[in-house]
Amino acid sequence: MEFFFLLFRSFKINNLSILYENKNFIIFNKPNGLLTHPTKNSSENTLRDELIKLHPSVKEWGVPFREGIVHRLDKVTSGIILCPLNELTFKALSEQFKKRTIKKTYMSIIQGHTNTETGIIDLPLKRSIENRNKRTVDKSGRDSITEFKTILKTKDYSQISINLITGRNHQIRAHMEYLKTPVVNDTLYGANPLEFLKPYEICLHSSSLEFSIFEEEYSFKVDPPLFFNRVLEV
Repeated sequence: MEFFFLLFRSFKINNLSILYENKNFIIFNKPNGLLTHPTKNSSENTLRDELIKLHPSVKEWGVPFREGIVHRLDKVTSGIILCPLNELTFKALSEQFKKRTIKKTYMSIIQGHTNTETGIIDLPLKRSIENRNKRTVDKSGRDSITEFKTILKTKDYSQISINLITGRNHQIRAHMEYLKTPVVNDTLYGANPLEFLKPYEICLHSSSLEFSIFEEEYSFKVDPPLFFNRVLEV
């Protein structure tokens, strides 16, 4: 298995950087505050826009307004995003994400401490009736499974590693809120705001991605933003 840690190429746009690139796909490290692709309610620059600048050919086969996007991260979430650069790779990766054969690991800092050091949260999620921007636990929702492990504890916070078994929208954030241990600075999901963090900076980071394609295996890892350390030092 190949591991890639070094920055292959970079450019400045909200601190967006490229971790790796070959003829079939590109790996970005997305910062907090950058949309993955355009939305109905925003015309701001997105990761998808920067991808098109680098590889205009994705517009020839990509889904309109989501060209080259095969999975996404919330605007407030940072970390690894995998983007196909041709239609064959797009179809292959789409199928893998659908079958959940791509391993995604997240790093997070949460308020307080969970009842156990490790655990599996198996709680269905659906869109909240009270706030349509949120997801909430509901027995009529879609199956949602989150596996977590505590790495470090301070007086007020816990750093955890998270393995997504399913990949629902806002899954980690909603599950953590339900446990009464919301992601730090995630005020949408009940966290207390921290004065030294921007509103779009929450402590949730896509830290690693492992997959196999065209008979090659890949594993990518990237450290969380520096403000994670500031939170743990409080």
